[in-house]
Amino acid sequence: MTRNPADLLLNEHLDYLKLTCVKENCQPLAVESAANHWSHLDYLGRLLQGEVAARQQRTIAWRIKAARFPVIKTLEGFRWDWPKKINRLQIQDLFRLSFIEEKANVIFLGLVGLGKNSLSHGARLCRVSARL
Repeated sequence: MTRNPADLLLNEHLDYLKLTCVKENCQPLAVESAANHWSHLDYLGRLLQGEVAARQQRTIAWRIKAARFPVIKTLEGFRWDWPKKINRLQIQDLFRLSFIEEKANVIFLGLVGLGKNSLSHGARLCRVSARL
């Protein structure tokens, strides 16, 4: 930001309120806002949307760290080509976590090395993210 006294005061306020994403993006977004003729509320809404998204990402990262997973495994990294008989659609549906609202349990059954542990780690990561 420039050395304008108003900008310095704005920086102090944003630091005090711990609005780091707003602080980083207020000037560039103001330029974009002026170029696109956004209303004040549109500009403010976009600033706050960025701040909320950044906080959600930090919260997810903190929760994953607090969970102390030995390895981070996600559904994207799962090998769907092994085992051949896995019902991919059913597993992906489980990751919508609707069973939690239904107060139901999910049990993965199978022989050693088929990915039960990887899928359960992925499910816990989804649950950590869904708590937001």
